[in-house]
Amino acid sequence: MVEAPLPSSRRLYGWPESPGLTVPERFNTDPDRPLFSIVIPTLNQGPYIEDTLLSILWQGYDNVEIIVVDGGSTDDTPAVLERYRPWISVLISEPDRGQSDAINKGFRRASGSILAWLNSDDLYLPGAFRTVLEAFAAQPGGRWVIGSGDIISADQQFLRHVPARAGSEQTLLAIENDCFLLQQSCFWSASLWQEAGGQVDESLSLLMDYDLWWRFSRRCTGIVTQEKLGAMRYYATVKTRRQGERFPAELATIYARYGASASLDRLVQQLLAETSALGERLSALERQLPVRLLRRLRLLPRP
Repeated sequence: MVEAPLPSSRRLYGWPESPGLTVPERFNTDPDRPLFSIVIPTLNQGPYIEDTLLSILWQGYDNVEIIVVDGGSTDDTPAVLERYRPWISVLISEPDRGQSDAINKGFRRASGSILAWLNSDDLYLPGAFRTVLEAFAAQPGGRWVIGSGDIISADQQFLRHVPARAGSEQTLLAIENDCFLLQQSCFWSASLWQEAGGQVDESLSLLMDYDLWWRFSRRCTGIVTQEKLGAMRYYATVKTRRQGERFPAELATIYARYGASASLDRLVQQLLAETSALGERLSALERQLPVRLLRRLRLLPRP
């Protein structure tokens, strides 16, 4: 890999204030060291994607395959990618059917033995690759590393910490209690990926990672480390917030798929209760406000 670029003026969350003064020391030069394949799906993430790329290049590990799948960005993403082209192993730039499709396109080109994807507004934290390699080395039969991480704002301010948890059914069923695995801190073997189907579900827009964790959990519960591996940005226009209304339906689909009947029943009852409460509120409004005004406010459908 070409020597990593290190602009000293750029600050990355969790990294030293001036990392650009020296090249990170390489911690593994074994000719048989594992190859990481990191897929980066992106679309119009110009303000953030350079941070994403640098957080990989600054790991001090040069046996990395960076695969970027750009769905046709119209902002300055293409210019950033061109600037970092010497460090990008595969660049796919074409329209896609969404993030899940882009992820699958990337992994079809991956040749590494350790896989992960990193969204183009997120980043890895210092020492992430070293921790992953040490975790796999400590448990030779391990196939999935689950680390902790942080959720940060658009301007890289700390919002909350997400601890690592075992990739068990018990953990996965706790998602409604805001208990989840941070995708930015998960790495897995190519063999586990293939055994679990070799793709994410393209019908899912938000919970494709959660669905993948269910498939992984049927084969292993992962190697858990509380070391921070990644950081996820959370801000007003992030997809998780923009498409949040899809969450209940996708969650119900996954519960049904993996036989989580009790959780599915509870979710359905919750949705029915919310629908009933909404109906009662609309009925009250109908009694108080003219129908024409309600339709203008889009609280009632037009005839």
